[in-house]
Amino acid sequence: MGRTGKHRVVMVGAVAALLTLAACGGTSGGGGYGAAPATSAAATAKGQPVSVVEKEFSIALTPATLHAGTYSFTVHNAGTFAHNLNIQGPGVTQQATATVSPGQSAVLTVTLQQGSYELWCSVDSHKDRGMDLRVKVG
Repeated sequence: MGRTGKHRVVMVGAVAALLTLAACGGTSGGGGYGAAPATSAAATAKGQPVSVVEKEFSIALTPATLHAGTYSFTVHNAGTFAHNLNIQGPGVTQQATATVSPGQSAVLTVTLQQGSYELWCSVDSHKDRGMDLRVKVG
């Protein structure tokens, strides 16, 4: 293969890699609010740690029992698809992590009041497939 042919193969590979990365960014439609990652001062504050494990197609929290207060949800994507975490309930509207690639993590800090909260993944149809969790904060 000549020099021009080698350059063409390298360029095609680079373009394919860039297109793949671009397709993985952001949240997909299908039930999510498409909320941007939380960047407010509350999002950068430290809260009580909560470990969140997301995979096809479930969400697990440790600890499972929450009381009113500020929490930092560390979302670990243990699955093979991209996921995110959305939280909505009393005093919390449309808070979400960025979309997290497999094997990666993201943190979302929110202050929870007493009441019922919904936690879900808004990527594609993941919520409808079981990535939807109701949590009661007492």
